Amino acid sequence: MMECECELKPREIRILRQILRFVVKHSRSPTVKELQLPLNRSEEEIIHALDELEKKDLLLRKKGTQEIISVYPLSLRPTQHQIILEDGTRLFAMCAVDALGMPVMFNKNAKIVSQCKECKQEVAFEIKSGEITFLSHPSATICSPKTRVYPAAETCCPLVNFFCSEKHADEWIDRNSRLRGNVNKVSVKQGFSKIRECWRQYGETLSIRQSGVGPSNG
Repeated sequence: MMECECELKPREIRILRQILRFVVKHSRSPTVKELQLPLNRSEEEIIHALDELEKKDLLLRKKGTQEIISVYPLSLRPTQHQIILEDGTRLFAMCAVDALGMPVMFNKNAKIVSQCKECKQEVAFEIKSGEITFLSHPSATICSPKTRVYPAAETCCPLVNFFCSEKHADEWIDRNSRLRGNVNKVSVKQGFSKIRECWRQYGETLSIRQSGVGPSNG
């Protein structure tokens, strides 16, 4: 789940930006060699940077290889949170909050297709110009633990989910007694303002936001 504070070194910002741009363009993660030329760095320097990002829980590689399988907030493996950009590009978010934030991070219009954790019914949203313009369920709710679960890049934040209604969120919490008292619950409509601001900041930190879409400053 997104944190507003991003303490990243310039070289880490450059490599994160390059990886994210590559994934959006090619729908797969780049190899070390594909990162070397645009970043003008040696293989050893690239691998060292990937090591550092993995230590910060911003990236995960397939064990024993340099294959990137998640780079915050994107998962290169399918999750239940799918983002469909206007040009048809399909991406997967690591959790519900990431799914709502990614269109803002990239400054792109998008449709989000997920599901209610309780009843498995499809829950869909559309974000245009930094605003939610469509909700399949007006009382859609997000639940997330009050303390962050590590490692997020590996687990994909399994406790940060959408629900079609507050009622289904409450039923899910009641059935998971270990979560009682340790869950933040907010409607998508109420929570989006904070999510939007955090992800706008993250997109600006990485210089990843694309021109052409002007999100609201509200």
